Amino acid sequence: MPGMSTAGPRVRRLAHPDADIRARAFGLPRGRPVVLLLGASGDLDTDLAAALLPVLRSVLVTAVQRDAAVITGGADTGVAHLTGLAAQALDGRRPRLVGVAPSGRVAAEDAQPAPGEVRLNANHDTVVLVPGSRWGEEVPALVRTVDAVAGRRPALAVLVGGDDVARAALVEHLGRDRPLLVLAGTGGLADDIARGAPGDDDLAVLTRGGQVAVVHLDEGPDRIVAVLHRVLGSREFAAPVQPVRVFPRLRFRAPAQRPVVDPGYVLDYPLLADAIHDANQVVAPVLHEQETAALRERERARLLVLLAVAAGFATVSFGALQVWLRDVPWPGVLVAVAGAGAAVLTVLARGGENPDARARAEQLRALYFDHLAAPPAAGEAEREERSRELATEVARHRHEPVSSA
Repeated sequence: MPGMSTAGPRVRRLAHPDADIRARAFGLPRGRPVVLLLGASGDLDTDLAAALLPVLRSVLVTAVQRDAAVITGGADTGVAHLTGLAAQALDGRRPRLVGVAPSGRVAAEDAQPAPGEVRLNANHDTVVLVPGSRWGEEVPALVRTVDAVAGRRPALAVLVGGDDVARAALVEHLGRDRPLLVLAGTGGLADDIARGAPGDDDLAVLTRGGQVAVVHLDEGPDRIVAVLHRVLGSREFAAPVQPVRVFPRLRFRAPAQRPVVDPGYVLDYPLLADAIHDANQVVAPVLHEQETAALRERERARLLVLLAVAAGFATVSFGALQVWLRDVPWPGVLVAVAGAGAAVLTVLARGGENPDARARAEQLRALYFDHLAAPPAAGEAEREERSRELATEVARHRHEPVSSA
């Protein structure tokens, strides 16, 4: 059912399908993270819609927390309609909702829908209409809208079900090396990707080598929100203000990456060839990353310990100087400064190591050998499924908080 709002979205029309989309000219937000919601344009099953509504509400709340814009198909049907309902149910601030749709498939402003047309969702803020009479003709403009809003900020696509239009949008999205969250259990293309069977086209290649996370709808909003926070708050895309450095930055030389298990072992253990290859491709790079992070922090802590020892020695030396020059005040000042410096350096050295990185490295190493210990896959399909599950576990160990248990 349509939303209760009657104001409707602001409509911006492209002069031609390939026209440039500039955020300022179209009244769109700029330089914000983006959540791109993709799915089938038709009506959703009632039970599925009921299960999706709290998930979409959590997605919108997270978008508000991360100051992200949400982009949909804009029509009052399917995922876009449900997103509008979720936005309407929010208390307080809502994220900017932007829609992109073909002009020949929607009725803009107060026009009555013609046969084959649907209304725009009234809870969206802005809808960009692209010249075209078929669903899918808006995909290039949809991708350019994401580019215009996000700029260099992260843009995460969330796939709910999905059809050929969503497939075309995902090829463009993943082709730009952007992350994808697949909601398994929603049918259509989402379930095909979750099963490791997205087809034999470009999408199969992109999903296998891209940043793809699969979360089942039954796992609830918390897992989905965790992925959103990880991607939208990623420091990889942000430009944080660098703190003022008290000490000169010493160059850290990271060790060269080496395989956990030498690939040459496949000659002696041919049944482990596929497992060793997959583990070296999926687990080993992240394991090396975490081990390097732990080593960097350990070296930093050692440097701080050495500086604390030097500051302590300076404190003792200045104390001896103060005893010798008992009538001169300046050695006492040096004693106080050196003592304070030694105390600060000692505190920093105690907290200098990164136990999370070390714990993640240990978990990833255990995951590596657990994968090798599993029975050989019965076929290529099972191997691909195991590889996808392995990538999901690696992502979980890499980004989720380390358990204190």
